[in-house]
Amino acid sequence: MKKVFVFTILALVFTFMISSTWAATLRINGDNSWVGFINGKQVAEGDNWQQATVTEFDMPDGYAVIAVYVHDAEPGNAGRGGALFDVILDDGTYIPSDETWKADAGAPLADRDDGWEQPDFDDSSWDNATQLDQFGSGIWGFGADTMRQTLNNPDSTAYWVWAGPNDVEDDVYFRKTVGTLPTTPVEPGGKATTWGALKTEQ
Repeated sequence: MKKVFVFTILALVFTFMISSTWAATLRINGDNSWVGFINGKQVAEGDNWQQATVTEFDMPDGYAVIAVYVHDAEPGNAGRGGALFDVILDDGTYIPSDETWKADAGAPLADRDDGWEQPDFDDSSWDNATQLDQFGSGIWGFGADTMRQTLNNPDSTAYWVWAGPNDVEDDVYFRKTVGTLPTTPVEPGGKATTWGALKTEQ
């Protein structure tokens, strides 16, 4: 009888673990404009670097692939590109933009069709992002007070990032997997997994 009881409890715990949903928030600022994706789906777009887009989303599978595109409107060394973003999980885990994100420079978003934003894209050839100034300092520091109107819960401690020197490339792409990847393969296109519910506030 005890064995049956223990097995039942373990089964209930396991069922809860695999069905539980992680809530999370993605916040993005970009100089000058950006588009954000979660698991291949566009969820955010903005063109005012001092006004973040804030996207709340669920991770029913325990993880999500975050992809961010940022365009610097001033060509070449006439401007300084920068991206600032973070992910906050419902357990308080804070994942800032920094040198641990993958980054790649390339053609403008409208001309790129290699599936870079999709969960199954192979980014192993991408370099790590170039870590620039931390939020509140450096060349974007003068906008921090305005930015805190959307980056104050929690306060941002992320770094502005780019791919290589930020006065060379104008179109930059970032990727990172947050949470814990499953131990079994997931079929592309969402055939085996429901990627999650998304809600965007801009």
